[in-house]
This record gives sequence, structure tokens and C-alpha cells, in this order.
Amino acid sequence: MAKFKPFHDFQKPLMGLTPESFLDYIDTVIPKDHLCRLVKQVVFSLDTESIEAKNSFLGQNTYHPKLMLSLLFYGYATGVRSSRKLEEKCISDHIFIYLMQCYTPDHRTISDFRKNNLKEIEKYFVEIVRIFNELGFTQVGKIYIDGTKIKGNASAKRTKDRAGFEKWLSAIQEEIATLMKEGEAIDKEEDDRYKTDEEEESLKKKLSNRNHLKTKIEEALKMMKEEDNNKVKVNLTDSDANHMKSGGSKDIRPGFNCQASVTKEGVIVAAEAVPEANDRSQLEPMIEQSESNTKEAVNEVAADSGYGSFSNYEYLDQKGIDGYVPDGYFQQYKSGEYNKEENRYHYTNFTYDSSTDSYICPEGKKITYWKTRKGKTKSRDWNHKVYRGRECGNCIKRSLCTKSKVRELLIHIHEPLLQEMRKKLLSEEGKLKYFARQYIIEPIFGHLKFNLGYRSFLLRGLEKVNAEYKLMCIGWNLKKMLAMGIKPAMI
Repeated sequence: MAKFKPFHDFQKPLMGLTPESFLDYIDTVIPKDHLCRLVKQVVFSLDTESIEAKNSFLGQNTYHPKLMLSLLFYGYATGVRSSRKLEEKCISDHIFIYLMQCYTPDHRTISDFRKNNLKEIEKYFVEIVRIFNELGFTQVGKIYIDGTKIKGNASAKRTKDRAGFEKWLSAIQEEIATLMKEGEAIDKEEDDRYKTDEEEESLKKKLSNRNHLKTKIEEALKMMKEEDNNKVKVNLTDSDANHMKSGGSKDIRPGFNCQASVTKEGVIVAAEAVPEANDRSQLEPMIEQSESNTKEAVNEVAADSGYGSFSNYEYLDQKGIDGYVPDGYFQQYKSGEYNKEENRYHYTNFTYDSSTDSYICPEGKKITYWKTRKGKTKSRDWNHKVYRGRECGNCIKRSLCTKSKVRELLIHIHEPLLQEMRKKLLSEEGKLKYFARQYIIEPIFGHLKFNLGYRSFLLRGLEKVNAEYKLMCIGWNLKKMLAMGIKPAMI
């Protein structure tokens, strides 16, 4: 009785197959419900005329855009995005061979195709989102918004302020002067003027590197002077990357804030990488992009406290959107922190009297409207109603309430919207709707960053980073299609 399975001698002739017959063989090996078949069908349904128009009839024939898009989409869906790894996969992996139809592009071709078609990649993200809508597999009435920080392709050591760059520039200029002197000394000592030795070649290379670095530093300084801000920091490698904390790390590194808007089915309908570390200014753009991409109106949104602000509450109110967005102090309010004796004189414990537009303090004394204070800075807008106490002079509790002669309350004009939001989030229905956000959108970032390893970008510059982030989201949406039971024949 044989111990091992027999050798398949009939497979030896496979080495001599034509590409067509080899593809026929691979087609029998790949399961009918495999992701690559869906990717291929989706890509071949896209209009690639804009990319095709970039290629000329002159010279060597290039690879068809549909094949290259299939390669990128499937690669990003499975965690393979390096152009060199994709090149290797086109030789060794039968799935990639099937998608590329036995063609073997080199890494430079793959890299150039990706960076030369940034706008088209963003357009295809939208078109794939609309496939879900056309097939009736998702609705945009309810969305969940969140963001995650992804490290840029740049070193934190090259992030400096103006003073740092000026110091660095001075050091580089001194090094260049030293290298120039060394070069002159070598020239004088050379016996054969037409023969360049290794030492001189090394000096020329060092000098070239220093001059290039000097030019980059001068460009960064020029940009910072135009912004007229001594405190702003710029990264020399990627000037669009902003210094921000990534994940749970305490390290501040150059990176991007990657925003996503997701439906209740888990489909990413809007995505954008932005250099601003703060989420507050991203709620409105993500809602607008969601509506633009899907051509449907958003009527309900949930986001974490990073998006909580008076301007966002005003926007939701004006748009008639049912929002579930806590403010930065909601957890203290929810836990009863302000009800403790040490917080007795917190402004939330003052009772508002709408008939007289005044507040009653915990000691029963009236605080009346005094004036409206408006202002604007780069980080926030001021629009407060100021209320001032009239009976604080003889109050025995004044030292516990305020350090001033009288107590003043600065109440934002949209304070009623904040209180309404808190009340809604504390209701049973609000708790369930807000809690759903955690297991709908946050697992997406977990999958991208930890399962696929997308913790940093490969490309540099905001435009290229945005296209790469859209490729990540396209990969997620394609896998979501397969999980939702969408078949290639349905597209």
C-alpha cells in the first residue's frame, strides 16, 4: 500500500503552456466565489477612458489600465501594496497572475501608474460606492463618522520650527564650506589632473547631498516665512504631514488624520485624509461628501466627542440632521461629576429663567444678562452671552463660587443645542444609537491598521496620500461586497 500521494507527471507539460491555456488552467483552480473574480468584474465595469487617453500609440504598448487597477485594488484589499511586492506577486501568485493575465509589470511601472492616476483613483472610489446603492445593498440615511491617525512617510526628526531650520541651515553651510576646502586641497595634491580618485568622488557626493539638503531647508524656511508664524512646524520630507499623536502612542510624529463616513452596513461612502489633527472641523465636510458621493440625503449621524462643538451642533440643527455627537465634557456630565459638592458652583448647576433671561445660582441669587462677547481666533469662534451676579457682594459663599468680586457666566449662544444633545444621548434610544458606532466604524480602522498593517503611508504629499487612503477604502469596500453576497454576475 502506498504511503504518499503519487507524483502528477501530467502537470509537467504545464511549463510549456501558452498564456491563454495557462489562464484557463488557473481559472479552474480559483474558487467561483473568490474575491479576485469580484474585483475583476468591478474593475471591468469602470470607465477607464480618461486613463487610456493619457497613453500614446507611439512607443512600446503599455499594460491596460483595467489590469493595473485590478492589481492595485486586489493588492490593497489583501494587504499587498508595495510596488516591489506586487511585482513579485505577478510572478509567483496565481491570483495576481490571473488578474494581470500573465503579464509581469516591474515595480517602477506599478508605482508610476499609481502616482500618475490620483484623480482617477478617487473617482473610482465614488463609482464603487454607487454600485452598492444601485444594487440596493446600502442606504445613506444613517452614517457613522470617525477618524484615525496614520503616520506619514517622513521622519519625526525632520519636523522643525523656523528656529530649528535656521540652526540646521547654518550647520549645513559650515559643512559645505569645510567640504569645499577639502576639495581644493585634494585638487592641489593631485598629480594627474585628468584622473579623479575615490576620495574626490566621495567628497563630490557628500557636497551634492549637502547642497540638496540646503535647498530643501531654504524652501521650507521660505514657506514658513510666507505663513508668518514662528511657532508652526514643518516636516522637510513631507511638508503636508502634520505632527500628531498616532493611536495610543505618546510620540508625536508627522502623519495624517484619515476620516471615514460609514453606513450601518459597514460600507465606506466618504473618505478623506487631512493634515489637521483635530476632528472638529471634519464633521461638515464628511457629511457633505457622503451626500455628494451617494446622491442621497443624510438624516442621522453619530460621531465621537472629537467632533463635538457648538458650530457642529448649529450645522446639524440647520440641516435638520438627527445627530448623536457628545461634547468633550459629556462623560463628566454623564457620570455626575458636576453634582459633587466640590463642583456645586459649576455653571451646569445654575438654573436658567427664560422669562427674565437670567440664571439662578445654587444659593438662590439672580445672575442677569450683561452683554454679548464676540471674537474669532484660528482655533475657535467666540459668541457668548455674559451674565453677571448682582447680589454677590454680601454672599457668604462667594469665595467658593468665584475669585472675582462678582460671578460671571459665559454662556454660548448655542448652549441650548448642547443641552439638547446631552439629553438625547442620555435617553435609552440615544444610548443604543451612539453605542452602535463603536462596532460599525471602529473595526474598519482596526482591520486596515492591524490586520493589513496600514500604519503608515508609502506616498508623500496630501494629494498622493489621499489617493492611497482611497485605495485602502476601496479594498475594504470590495471585501464588504463579497461578504454581503454581491456576485460578479450582479454587477
